[in-house]
Amino acid sequence: MFMSRRVTQFALIGISLSLTVSAASAASYPKALENELIAVCKAVKSDSRLQLHRAVKATGLSMRDLHDGLVCNGQDMLTFAVTHNASETAQHIARRINASPSVLTAKR
Repeated sequence: MFMSRRVTQFALIGISLSLTVSAASAASYPKALENELIAVCKAVKSDSRLQLHRAVKATGLSMRDLHDGLVCNGQDMLTFAVTHNASETAQHIARRINASPSVLTAKR
Protein backbone atom coordinates (compact mmCIF):
# COMPACT_ATOMS: atom_id res chain seq x y z
CA MET A 1 0.00 0.00 0.00
CA PHE A 2 2.75 2.43 1.01
CA MET A 3 4.80 1.59 -2.09
CA SER A 4 1.94 2.15 -4.54
CA ARG A 5 1.15 5.50 -2.92
CA ARG A 6 4.81 6.53 -3.28
CA VAL A 7 4.85 5.51 -6.95
CA THR A 8 1.67 7.48 -7.56
CA GLN A 9 3.17 10.57 -5.90
CA PHE A 10 6.32 10.35 -8.03
CA ALA A 11 4.24 9.89 -11.16
CA LEU A 12 2.15 12.98 -10.36
CA ILE A 13 5.27 15.03 -9.63
CA GLY A 14 6.82 13.90 -12.93
CA ILE A 15 3.71 14.75 -14.91
CA SER A 16 3.40 18.18 -13.31
CA LEU A 17 7.07 18.97 -14.01
CA SER A 18 6.76 17.91 -17.64
CA LEU A 19 3.66 20.07 -18.08
CA THR A 20 5.45 23.03 -16.49
CA VAL A 21 8.46 22.64 -18.79
CA SER A 22 6.32 22.30 -21.92
CA ALA A 23 4.25 25.35 -20.98
CA ALA A 24 7.42 27.37 -20.40
CA SER A 25 8.91 26.39 -23.75
CA ALA A 26 5.68 27.15 -25.60
CA ALA A 27 5.57 30.67 -24.18
CA SER A 28 9.23 31.48 -24.92
CA TYR A 29 8.62 33.65 -28.01
CA PRO A 30 6.59 36.84 -27.99
CA LYS A 31 3.63 36.69 -30.37
CA ALA A 32 5.01 39.54 -32.52
CA LEU A 33 8.33 37.75 -33.07
CA GLU A 34 6.54 34.53 -33.87
CA ASN A 35 4.49 36.33 -36.54
CA GLU A 36 7.67 37.87 -37.98
CA LEU A 37 9.33 34.44 -38.18
CA ILE A 38 6.26 33.02 -39.91
CA ALA A 39 6.49 35.92 -42.37
CA VAL A 40 10.11 34.92 -43.12
CA CYS A 41 8.99 31.38 -43.96
CA LYS A 42 6.25 32.73 -46.21
CA ALA A 43 8.74 35.06 -47.90
CA VAL A 44 11.15 32.19 -48.53
CA LYS A 45 8.34 30.22 -50.15
CA SER A 46 7.18 33.20 -52.24
CA ASP A 47 10.45 33.26 -54.25
CA SER A 48 10.69 37.04 -53.88
CA ARG A 49 14.06 38.39 -52.77
CA LEU A 50 12.52 41.75 -51.87
CA GLN A 51 9.85 40.18 -49.68
CA LEU A 52 12.52 38.01 -48.03
CA HIS A 53 14.74 41.03 -47.36
CA ARG A 54 11.86 42.94 -45.77
CA ALA A 55 10.84 39.98 -43.60
CA VAL A 56 14.41 39.36 -42.40
CA LYS A 57 14.89 43.04 -41.65
CA ALA A 58 11.66 43.11 -39.63
CA THR A 59 12.98 40.38 -37.32
CA GLY A 60 16.17 42.27 -36.53
CA LEU A 61 18.19 39.08 -36.96
CA SER A 62 20.83 38.23 -39.53
CA MET A 63 20.23 35.83 -42.39
CA ARG A 64 22.81 33.42 -40.92
CA ASP A 65 21.13 33.46 -37.49
CA LEU A 66 17.78 32.77 -39.08
CA HIS A 67 19.20 29.97 -41.21
CA ASP A 68 20.84 28.38 -38.17
CA GLY A 69 17.78 28.58 -35.93
CA LEU A 70 14.59 29.02 -37.93
CA VAL A 71 12.61 25.91 -38.86
CA CYS A 72 9.98 26.15 -41.58
CA ASN A 73 7.84 22.98 -41.70
CA GLY A 74 10.69 20.97 -40.18
CA GLN A 75 13.36 22.27 -42.58
CA ASP A 76 15.98 25.00 -42.49
CA MET A 77 15.41 28.04 -44.71
CA LEU A 78 17.56 26.87 -47.62
CA THR A 79 16.07 23.38 -47.77
CA PHE A 80 12.59 24.86 -47.44
CA ALA A 81 13.24 27.16 -50.42
CA VAL A 82 14.61 24.34 -52.57
CA THR A 83 11.70 22.07 -51.61
CA HIS A 84 9.18 24.68 -52.75
CA ASN A 85 11.02 25.48 -56.01
CA ALA A 86 11.86 29.00 -54.83
CA SER A 87 15.14 29.20 -56.74
CA GLU A 88 15.61 32.98 -56.43
CA THR A 89 15.34 32.96 -52.65
CA ALA A 90 17.37 29.74 -52.40
CA GLN A 91 20.25 31.30 -54.34
CA HIS A 92 19.99 34.49 -52.28
CA ILE A 93 20.07 32.57 -48.99
CA ALA A 94 22.99 30.44 -50.20
CA ARG A 95 24.98 33.57 -51.07
CA ARG A 96 24.21 35.22 -47.73
CA ILE A 97 25.19 32.22 -45.62
CA ASN A 98 28.23 31.33 -47.78
CA ALA A 99 26.91 27.91 -48.72
CA SER A 100 28.54 26.01 -51.54
CA PRO A 101 26.70 25.92 -54.88
CA SER A 102 26.47 22.12 -54.65
CA VAL A 103 23.88 22.57 -51.89
CA LEU A 104 21.38 23.76 -54.48
CA THR A 105 21.80 20.82 -56.86
CA ALA A 106 19.84 17.61 -56.65
CA LYS A 107 21.63 14.50 -55.45
CA ARG A 108 21.07 11.09 -57.03
